[in-house]
Formats: sequence, C-alpha cells, structure tokens
Amino acid sequence: MKRLFFTLLLAITFPIDAEQSTPPPVEFLHWWTSAGEVRAANIAKQALEEANVHVEQQAIQGGGGDTAMSILQARAIAGTPPTIAQLEGPAIQSWAALGFLYDLEQLANQEHWRSQLYPIARAVNQFEGTFVATPVTIHRLNWMWVNHDVLRQYNLSPPDNWEALIDTFRTLKRHNVAPLAIGNDQWQIALLFENLAFGYGGADYYRRAFMDMDERTLRSETTFEILSLFREISRLIQPTMSHIRWDEATQLLIEGKHAFQFSGDWVLGELLAKHVTAPEAIGCYQAPAKHTGFIYNMDSFALFNSARSSRKTANTLARVLSSKTFLTAFNQAKGALPARKDIDLNQFNPCSRQAHHDMEQAEQNGRLLPSTVDSMAVSPIVQKATTSEIYRYFNDESIGPEEFILRLENIPRGK
Repeated sequence: MKRLFFTLLLAITFPIDAEQSTPPPVEFLHWWTSAGEVRAANIAKQALEEANVHVEQQAIQGGGGDTAMSILQARAIAGTPPTIAQLEGPAIQSWAALGFLYDLEQLANQEHWRSQLYPIARAVNQFEGTFVATPVTIHRLNWMWVNHDVLRQYNLSPPDNWEALIDTFRTLKRHNVAPLAIGNDQWQIALLFENLAFGYGGADYYRRAFMDMDERTLRSETTFEILSLFREISRLIQPTMSHIRWDEATQLLIEGKHAFQFSGDWVLGELLAKHVTAPEAIGCYQAPAKHTGFIYNMDSFALFNSARSSRKTANTLARVLSSKTFLTAFNQAKGALPARKDIDLNQFNPCSRQAHHDMEQAEQNGRLLPSTVDSMAVSPIVQKATTSEIYRYFNDESIGPEEFILRLENIPRGK
C-alpha cells in the first residue's frame, strides 16, 4: 500500500516524459479577451490543431494580466499548471528559476532563434543563457490613437507636445467632448504616465529616473514638471472617468465619444477586428515626444513542465508557435510586430510598419526601452508597487510631488 502511495505521489509531483496513448488536451492560459485578442488567440488555437494538438483555452478577463497571473500561481502551487501560459518580461525568468518551464534550447538551436530573433526578444526569453519561452510579439506602448473626425469637427490637429495636448483637451471639454478614452484602473493610468514621462523627459531621463531609480534624476526639475502635467491631465479627465476596460475605451474612441487614447498597439488589433480603418479613420501617432522613441513589452508562450505534459509535446508546441507562418498571421491580427526579424512586413498595417521603422531608429539612438509599468523592465513586485503609486497620485490631489517621489524611493528594488 505504501509503495502504491509513493508511486502515485511521484507521478503527481514529477513530469512524465513518456507519451501517453491518448494525450490530454493542451490547456492554454492567457488574458486575451477583447475582439482583436480573441481573433489572435484563435489563430494560435487553429495553428496547433492543424498540428493535431487539441487546445482548450482559458481566457482570463483583465487587460493587465494580474488576475491571470494570480490564477497561474495558484494552479502551479497546486501542481496543476496549464500546458501553455502567456508570460511577459522578468516573470519568465522567475518561473524558470523555480523549475516550472521546459528547456527549449535544443529546438532554439535547430530553428536558429539566436540569429532570427530581435535582440530584445532573445534576452527576455532566456534564463541563464538557455531559452525557456517562445517569443511571440513585440508591442509598442507609446502610441497616441486619434479619432480624426472628432478633431476635424473642431479644427484641431494631433498635438506633438504635451502642453499642446492639454490645450487640445481643454478645447474639447469646452465643446462637451470627453478628450481621452481611458479606464480608471491602475495599468491604464500607469501607461499614460509612462508615455508622458518618456515623451517629456526623454529616453535617458526615463531610464535613469524610473528604471535605475537614480535619486538625483528622480528629484530633478523635470520630474516635478512631469508631475504637474500629469496633475493637469487628471483634473481634466478624472471627474468623468469610469472603470472601463481598455477595449471599451477603444470602442468609445471609434464611436467619436472620445478623441484620443494612449495605449499599446493591441488597439490596432481591436480596430482591425471591428473593420475600422487605421490610420485613415483612427490615426496612429507616436505619443508626444522630443525624439523618436519606442517603449515595448512582449508576449511569450511558456511551456509548463507538469505530469500532464511531455518534452515532446512542448517541443511540438514551441515549433508551431515560433514558425514564420504562425507569427505572421498572429501579429497581423494582434496589431503587434513579430519577434522574428526575418518576417516580411509589407502585408502588415501601415501603423505596424511605422512602428517597425521607429523601433529600428530608436535602437540605433538608444531610445528603445522596456516598459517599467507593463511587466518588462523591473521585477513584478517593483512594477506593481510603482503602478500603485502612480495610480494613487493620479486620483488623490492630497498627494504632492514630494510625497510621490519619496514613496517611489522607498520601493524595494531587489529582483
């Protein structure tokens, strides 16, 4: 009896590498629930099923992914992680360090990932020099989406600096037009702040102030100017805001009930899914900035090592999900750039081609930076704490710049 018990315990605790006679369905956990994201996720499902892999999707509501990550952690602790999970940034290394992810190095060598991937994609998806996740997208976060009809109605032009943007907001409010499509939740507010700080202060300032947390830079006059502008934006838009999802905000932009949206290129995927022309009807402009720059995050697929999966299955999944054919179709639907640099972008949307041009220019000029507030530049603990403080400052006028800066300085920076 004891031997049977320990045999069962080992089977639950450690992965079984042998193929089962009837492989269980592959469970795919992600947080893609908007129209454009569902369209892209279904392309992944179809690609895998064409490779004779049955897929069950577990799509978790919540654009920032926090709920999905909480569910993933609970399931991993319980010993029942999904087969595939959407992951971003340093979280990949954290899961790999705990031994949850399959080593994909052999496949990476066979498929020449090191020569075919963009450098930023190589770095994010390795742990101690070994590939542990499949690179999928490169998202640009510093986009300003503009409803051209609304601006034309009031003889306005897309602003190219933040002071002009705030003046445009005031003009729209005088005409009873809500200027900015945004939900009052942490990640959307934090992304707005990141666009402002990066665009107004510049890439070098943003790197030193919010990635390195350099005290002198963080307490510079530039930071106080940024916080003053952020407060002005808050006063203009906060009174009429509600807790809507980002895709609901995009729908309001499409309908002309709002004029602007600051969000990543997943907005493009939403526009394409709803047959809205971009950049004709809804324009894609770099968020106001002194120089061309590019803030990015990335989506990756991690293959979890569990009793219900096998190395052979993991390699099959990774091979399909890293192919040029799949990455082309998926990123065209998602609105993002493929993680592979050997994919022809001529058939991609003009906004995507502009993003690619800006990414290359930003890389040459040292202005290609990972997002601090959207999972890429710092540990999840630091990211959540920073996002929380930005959100508090935006919604609470009693918090002054000095208190905000002090709170940032007191965030533990260890990874």
